Amino acid sequence: MSTATAPVSFLGEDLYVPTYKVMLVGQPLASNVVHDITSVTYKDSIDQIDSFEITISNWDDGGATYRDVKQRKYKYSDQDLFDPGKRIELWMGYYGNNDRNMRKLLTGEITSIRPAFPASGQPTMVVGGLNILHTLRREPQSAAYVQKTDSEIASAIAKRLNVDFTPAPSASAEERYAYLVQDNQLDIVFLMDRARRIGYDLFVEEPTVTGQKPRLHFQPSLTSRTPAYQLNYGSTLIDFQPNLTTAKQVGEVTVRGWDAVHKQKIEETVTRKDLNLKVEQKIESSFNQRKEVLATVPIRTKEEAKQLAKQTLTNIAKDMIKGTGSTLGLPDLRSGNRVELGGLGTRFSKTYFVTATTHSISDSGYTTQFECRMEEQGGG
Repeated sequence: MSTATAPVSFLGEDLYVPTYKVMLVGQPLASNVVHDITSVTYKDSIDQIDSFEITISNWDDGGATYRDVKQRKYKYSDQDLFDPGKRIELWMGYYGNNDRNMRKLLTGEITSIRPAFPASGQPTMVVGGLNILHTLRREPQSAAYVQKTDSEIASAIAKRLNVDFTPAPSASAEERYAYLVQDNQLDIVFLMDRARRIGYDLFVEEPTVTGQKPRLHFQPSLTSRTPAYQLNYGSTLIDFQPNLTTAKQVGEVTVRGWDAVHKQKIEETVTRKDLNLKVEQKIESSFNQRKEVLATVPIRTKEEAKQLAKQTLTNIAKDMIKGTGSTLGLPDLRSGNRVELGGLGTRFSKTYFVTATTHSISDSGYTTQFECRMEEQGGG
């Protein structure tokens, strides 16, 4: 791993030499194994299970030259050290006097090994795995939720998954459903579907203290939170590529259904003005006459139709400005955070919601790449 020639002071953090720690079955890897690791990558997303990859040199020359085919041996692909099913912990951060600059990003399980035997160069092996929550995808569940809000449903699912739970600050104001059915679905898949339907984001926060449980967050992405970082292009923001597209934007959403009890049509329409969605007028005029109609989604009441129309339009609006960027390795920059980006001109210097991150440590150092969407539009 590369060594910085001088510390970089960043929001109170001194970023010297990047480092990582891998715990396998509760024990740190042997020093000779750590020496063979060439890169470590961690990925998280608001709608995917967290994952990791460890690339390791697989060549054991045994004192012979690389071209000596008779002596060719492989250190890891023929051993069981990294066999699938083994529990692993991944930490990333920077060297320091204590663990203050290190963060545990994931407690996971190895799910794959991918050896590579190239035409030239040394053989390698990639060890891949997923957050331990992936093990809960194995068994579909059927459940009926009577007189429950979405946050109450999420809390019940979190209890089944044996994880801690953080509800939305506005959970008490959520609609209470008379009857909702989870029909032979995986808990995480069902909860992700509920989140998308009502405009919530679902993500998992790994514990920072050994022995604590992961924490499930279920809340609107527009919930006011302090930005994790302020990044400025030309200094702390290495690069950024925003994408403003109106191809799928609409001016209004209509939801149509049928009330089987009262034998009458249900129809509710929500416009951008109803939601106070702000965008430059010259841009909004290019798509404001377009309409989205939902007529195949089961609904029972006008209130549910109104809620579905609101959240559908909100979700569409969120996708208008997205971006990808990279910065110095920041283990606390994770999906679900907010980040303030500056130095990008008036239109794109805004607050963004982070939807995915990729943390990589290799011989080139430690970088964090992120995907995001603008949560604050207008002006410019």
